[in-house]
Amino acid sequence: MQPASTRTDAFTSHVLEGFEPHVPHIRYPVTLGLFQEGDNLGLFLAPASLGLLRDLVGVSPDDQALVLAGAAVLDDAFLEAPASPRLLSWEDIATLSGDNDIIHLPAETRVSLDQISIPTPILAAPEHAVPTDLGSRVAIGFNDGCHAAVISPHRPLISRCLTGFIQAFGTTAARRPCPVITPEMIAPLLQPMAPGEWKELRLIQGRRFFALEFAEMGDPERTSRWICPNQDNHWRTGWSW
Repeated sequence: MQPASTRTDAFTSHVLEGFEPHVPHIRYPVTLGLFQEGDNLGLFLAPASLGLLRDLVGVSPDDQALVLAGAAVLDDAFLEAPASPRLLSWEDIATLSGDNDIIHLPAETRVSLDQISIPTPILAAPEHAVPTDLGSRVAIGFNDGCHAAVISPHRPLISRCLTGFIQAFGTTAARRPCPVITPEMIAPLLQPMAPGEWKELRLIQGRRFFALEFAEMGDPERTSRWICPNQDNHWRTGWSW
């Protein structure tokens, strides 16, 4: 399994021209969105890496990953995606490159690949992305090397993934262990958003505190914050301590 340092370098290895970083080593806006997709929840994260997501969703590394490569684009023309899906171990999805849809299947599931019908790309029909009749728990759409959609009917799985993503960002941005995020703190972020809404995640550092800030649609005037006094190692949701 990858070391933590290589799982979280997605936060430091991507650069968006014109973006004004809040901390010098985070040069790409960190964003999240959560939407109801039929019976599924769709968690949209950027920037992310498949190594990080592989570990956060809590699927056994011995389980299977059905990989459907996305169509490439060259000079504004679509190129045909490979016709045949393939199976990997869940452990190996971090080795994938390019645009891929990744469908979880239990290790014991035996099915002919030509009998599996999943609309692709999965973002075109996210409500059908997880074949629960085959024991699947989650599907991941990964594009542009950093944009991820984690789709699952299992709310605890989505909660674990969102919590781990925020925790990994906090640790990378602050360059110190991120305080534990409790289920009570994450609960408000698990309410599905309206289509088109999103939040930008930022680290704010002061002499006596550091804070994680959630800016609605990236607007610094519409934020909520988790505060950690420097002498403590736990979050508070207000400024007084």
